[in-house]
Amino acid sequence: MPFWDEELQEETMISVNETDIKRIEQAVNGRLPARYLEQIREQNGGAPEAMAVMVEFENTWSDEETGLHLPLRSMSSLTFERYLDELSILREWDVEGSVMMFAEGEGSYFWYFHFTEAAEPTVWCLDISDETTHFVAATYDEWLTKLSTDVPEVVMSEFVLLTLPEIKDILRGDDENEKLLAYSHWMILDEEQEELVEAFMTLIERNDHPDFLDSYAYYLMEVLTNNPELLEQKRADVTALILSKEDDLDAEDILSRIDDEEEF
Repeated sequence: MPFWDEELQEETMISVNETDIKRIEQAVNGRLPARYLEQIREQNGGAPEAMAVMVEFENTWSDEETGLHLPLRSMSSLTFERYLDELSILREWDVEGSVMMFAEGEGSYFWYFHFTEAAEPTVWCLDISDETTHFVAATYDEWLTKLSTDVPEVVMSEFVLLTLPEIKDILRGDDENEKLLAYSHWMILDEEQEELVEAFMTLIERNDHPDFLDSYAYYLMEVLTNNPELLEQKRADVTALILSKEDDLDAEDILSRIDDEEEF
């Protein structure tokens, strides 16, 4: 099975900067897996052929009846700036140690390397829908064996997945971490997405906390790239907003995510 989606194989991607690889490896005090680097040098980020990762633990996305798995939507482009941006997301959810995010699924599941004294990093998943982390594989090569294109029908637990009224009730509160979690559930529900975009834009405009700004900007890009019509309508306003916050955000990297998605 090819790793990258065959429909995207002919797309021109920005080449990996070998200096960025060295900077990241110095930052994590470890070596990136050889197979991972081979794939990223072939195509620097984007949609893989596989749509799911089979796992052995209970989670908020699937159950034993349908087959325990978590979604896989895209691989991150490998740049030092993006490494720093995604590291801030991991830190925000209390993921410590030498880590690097490399993929995500449906806005709530983030796959990352954890570097130790071992020759290769282990692979973990951060699930922000219930604020948990899970060990997935001892190596990247083992993680690859868990990928699947045959995705069972997802059965979401009503107890875990908040309804829109419940989400909006939480958003009226003052706890920023609970509000971030509520927004991630709203993204999964895929309801009233234009209102969600407006909410993220307001939060970005009014917020001056770097970590929360990064998260809201990341979520905003996720919603827009999943809704092409909204992206078309909001592109100019969103671009102006992100650029107005460039002292607190890596505006160029954030806006490049829109361009990357459009290329796909």
